[in-house]
Amino acid sequence: MGLVMRVYGLMLISVFVMVARANSQISPGELHRSHAFLEGIENCTKCHGSDQQLAPDKCMACHGRIQAQRQAGKGLHSRPEYQVCQTCHVEHQGRDFKLIYWKDGEAKFNHSLTGFALEGKHATLQCRNCHQPKLIRNLTVGPNERIDSSTTYLGMSTTCLDCHKDEHKGQLSSTCINCHSQTAWKPAEKFSHATAKYPLSGKHITVPCAKCHQLVTYYPTLSDSAFTQYTGLNYTQCTGCHTDTHNGRLGANCSSCHTTESWFRVSTTNFDHSKTKYPLEGLHASVECAKCHKAGEVKTALRFGSCQDCHSDYHRGQFAKRDSKGNCEECHTVYGYSPARFVMAQHDKTDYPLLGAHRAVPCMACHASTGGDPAVKTNFAFASTRCNVCHKDPHRGQVDKMVAADGCELCHRVESWASITYDHSKSAFALEGRHTQVACLKCHADIKASDKLASVKFTGVRKDCQSCHTDIHQGQFASANVTECSTCHSPLNWKSTKFDHKNSRFPLDGAHRTVACNKCHLPVAGANGSFVRYKPLEMTCAACHGTTIPERSNKS
Repeated sequence: MGLVMRVYGLMLISVFVMVARANSQISPGELHRSHAFLEGIENCTKCHGSDQQLAPDKCMACHGRIQAQRQAGKGLHSRPEYQVCQTCHVEHQGRDFKLIYWKDGEAKFNHSLTGFALEGKHATLQCRNCHQPKLIRNLTVGPNERIDSSTTYLGMSTTCLDCHKDEHKGQLSSTCINCHSQTAWKPAEKFSHATAKYPLSGKHITVPCAKCHQLVTYYPTLSDSAFTQYTGLNYTQCTGCHTDTHNGRLGANCSSCHTTESWFRVSTTNFDHSKTKYPLEGLHASVECAKCHKAGEVKTALRFGSCQDCHSDYHRGQFAKRDSKGNCEECHTVYGYSPARFVMAQHDKTDYPLLGAHRAVPCMACHASTGGDPAVKTNFAFASTRCNVCHKDPHRGQVDKMVAADGCELCHRVESWASITYDHSKSAFALEGRHTQVACLKCHADIKASDKLASVKFTGVRKDCQSCHTDIHQGQFASANVTECSTCHSPLNWKSTKFDHKNSRFPLDGAHRTVACNKCHLPVAGANGSFVRYKPLEMTCAACHGTTIPERSNKS
């Protein structure tokens, strides 16, 4: 019995060997494990045609996904060069032999042939970084189709969000390439804020995105709950992002004054300065904003209580001691610096009230700039109010001694410079008689001076009569070439009221006392014209009466 069983076993093994040899003569080798169910002679025609070649149409009977790609004209298998399956897929190489043949190797495969070119960061990825079961989104399997999700390259989507997490949590379009490139997620180089609901302009263009689009955290304990907010932002009013430094005083519409070019650049056409604490009037209304509101100072409260908060003190503290403390409004207005509104009545209250001709003098004639440069200083503070501070001394220092004591007012009056009231009795030559009627320049004139003002002479004026009057006696009474007229004459008139003949060499006695002067003192011709002879005269009787003595009359 045992022997029979051993013979039967050997016969059964022989049959298996014979069958195996028959199959090996028909099939080139074992099929891949995914096709193992097609093993056997009776299944050959499910893949091969009568010419024993692989028939692509029969492959499509099972591979419906690929058939659908071909029909749609999409994907690698729709391309003409990939219509023959065995070009890439080689069978009968064993259960574990890979079914895909990469001509130049898997890493060098031209992915653009699939309709999805790998660019940027995608080009650096390994195939299985993307082709993995969890990322397969569009794989539908037919009734006779068997697909191993761990090895297949089918079913991948070209939509970004099928592989990548939506960082924006549905705020924006799912078409990521509208903003991002495949080179890097940041920055979103394709994004243009000009296409957004709030186009950026001016300074907003340079503001970092994170300044406006901040990180929002729904659940602080979840690491993936935070996202950057891009929608739902308040951009209809500037105060959605900026603090109203005016505290609502100028209204809520910031754009009525400001532009996005610069917060500090205010629109002068729209801005109403009258709403501020300092309404602009006069020339201030035409001043450029930047003159007062300099860069970086718009948010700073400006001082405007005094003109000098903005303007330098042109007068350099000359009015600081006044009751107004040098307040510009005392003389000036915002409508113009000149003319000043400092009127005569105000000047009359100063240390130097204007009188007489001074009231008609232009201000700048006295208050002129020092050094010739108006920027140096216009002089309003004088060390002295003496006339010679402003007026040139026409007397060339001749009367300094008197001016030092009594000033020019000793002679002159402010009503008119020509109005002179000098008391000549204070001089060494008091005026008397006819001298009081003589014009000053008759005596105080320098015949050598060509300048009219310089011709007035006060020092070195001779006091003797001959310096002003011609000696009509032609030296008859001169002593050392000087004739002392006052011996006979007085300033009251030219008559010799002071002469007494008894003081002469020929005192008059008797009948001589009644004789007229011109009976004895006759005119004679001289070198400088005729003159009356007073001396020397003959004092003998014969010189006047002759040598003949008249007879005495006998009549009683």
